[in-house]
Amino acid sequence: MAEISIVAIRLLERRELAGLSQTELGVAAGMNEFNCGTQICQYETGAHMPSIWLMTRLAAALNVPLPYFYCEDPVLADLIRKFGALGSEQKARLFALMSGSVETPPTPPELQFDPPA
Repeated sequence: MAEISIVAIRLLERRELAGLSQTELGVAAGMNEFNCGTQICQYETGAHMPSIWLMTRLAAALNVPLPYFYCEDPVLADLIRKFGALGSEQKARLFALMSGSVETPPTPPELQFDPPA
């Protein structure tokens, strides 16, 4: 039996946490209400993979950043989800804080460029 994709796992998890039925999620993402429940079921079981266009709409309906669904690392996925929930000012402050705390390796001399004086 084939392994279920991380997209399928995360889609099912977020839909259930949102308290939505498969049909409700499909309708919220702009899918046809008459067959969207079946389509969402196929995505959650890994029988089919939704297009990136549809995943963008599903992510918006679930209020989760699109990269969350494709991230294999559970810790990083949670950080993506939490970062996506922040407001723009909070994101800017966090990014500034992180920029100062992450060491950037020095550029090797052969890759450095000194503009002419």
